[in-house]
Amino acid sequence: MSAIVVKNLSYYVPEKKILHDVSFEVEAGEILSIMGPSGSGKTTLLKLLTGLLVPTSGEIWIDGENIANMSETQLDQARLKMGLVFQYAALFDSLNVYDNIVFSVTRHKKRTSRAELDNIVRDRLDQVGLGEVEWLYPSQLSGGMQKRVGLARALAMNPAFIFYDEPTSGLDPLSAHNIDTLIQNTGRSLQVTSVVVSHHLPSIFRISDRVAMISEGELIAIDLPEHIRDSKNNIVRAFLEPERSARNDTF
Repeated sequence: MSAIVVKNLSYYVPEKKILHDVSFEVEAGEILSIMGPSGSGKTTLLKLLTGLLVPTSGEIWIDGENIANMSETQLDQARLKMGLVFQYAALFDSLNVYDNIVFSVTRHKKRTSRAELDNIVRDRLDQVGLGEVEWLYPSQLSGGMQKRVGLARALAMNPAFIFYDEPTSGLDPLSAHNIDTLIQNTGRSLQVTSVVVSHHLPSIFRISDRVAMISEGELIAIDLPEHIRDSKNNIVRAFLEPERSARNDTF
């Protein structure tokens, strides 16, 4: 059975269709990237997958449970299986790295000892390739380091699923490449199922097992990266044109 199954998912607001009749599946351990132009509905889809929004209709099966019909209390339990890496990391400015990473642990596992918390912080920082930064504050970190801490925080509860919202946004090419490598390594080494929302085409084709495209609220393509690149769909081809041009440029 697939780790994530989305069936006929729609989300409407008054006088506007944000998502309409979206269906797809994500296999366990897979990295699926969702691309599309601004305003296409891809970030809304991510919020629906994590229970931050309630769909107008349809089903969202996460690890065999339909979160679309859950109460907030049930969603709180379902989210313990999920890690969410926000755009621009969204770290708590008033907390140091240590307290950012253990934020969820201290709220959901109240009997966790200080020694256990220390181990979690050390292990997660090692996993994201950071050294002894636990006593620094977000303002003392570079953008790339903040992204890594955001991932460390998402991993603190040992999630089976990680959802990324524009993970390379605002980063220089080298930092973006490093985050891409981190996403791949995390997925492979921990066997987590990853869904990445991004408009950054180089990253999408670098990290993904499959790529989906949302346009005007509808899923118009989902396939292997090489098949997406060769798509005959005019909307897909137009969206990929900048990437094609960049690949063909010579300097």
